[in-house]
Amino acid sequence: MRKFLILNILIFVSVFAWENEVAVLKKVLLKNKGASIASSYLQDKDLYSSKNVDDGDLKTAWCTNKKPKGEFVAFKGAASEIIQSYTDLKKINYIYKAKLVIFNGYGKSEETYYNNNRIKKGTLKIYEARIGDALSGLFFEKDPTFVIQKELNFKDEPKLQIVDLNFELKDRPKEKQVDELGLFYIFTIDEVYNGKKYKDTCISKLKAYAIFGLEDEAYYKKMNGLQ
Repeated sequence: MRKFLILNILIFVSVFAWENEVAVLKKVLLKNKGASIASSYLQDKDLYSSKNVDDGDLKTAWCTNKKPKGEFVAFKGAASEIIQSYTDLKKINYIYKAKLVIFNGYGKSEETYYNNNRIKKGTLKIYEARIGDALSGLFFEKDPTFVIQKELNFKDEPKLQIVDLNFELKDRPKEKQVDELGLFYIFTIDEVYNGKKYKDTCISKLKAYAIFGLEDEAYYKKMNGLQ
């Protein structure tokens, strides 16, 4: 009986967490027009906004104002120029390929990087969604579907770190549907390298790029100064 109750509690907590995450992802697309959302911001929201993780400038950063463990940022992945719909994905057995790019601290300078907390371990949850487009704007054809969770470890060095993300998508729309595919990510901080001077935890870059060919590869490199 006790095991049964514990199992039911775990299921309830899991479903509740999933519903909260879906609500956050809906806000990313519908309210923020694809821009990221974070669980908290350090002091001035405009100065340390989560939008800084995708502004192309490593001298800016998202910084959390709470204890780092459990803080998160949710964002939409960069779409492929080659694979854009489920019809395209069927040809490659729904295998999705992407690269996660992260600068796991405050990149203003090497001194700033080590003075503040850096990300040591994090959890990345990946969701897929069918996205429609109407005169009123983008909308979800159905709630985002959870795909996979990855536990990530990062080096303590002030430079971009790249993680390959290859996984199988879950959704299988009907053949005639040509919904646009959207990939959404929730990155949660699990552990940090402690700063020499401050306890603020910051990230200067965080983005996932679909990689299905040379065109996608060129865009990903251009956006991250890797050419």
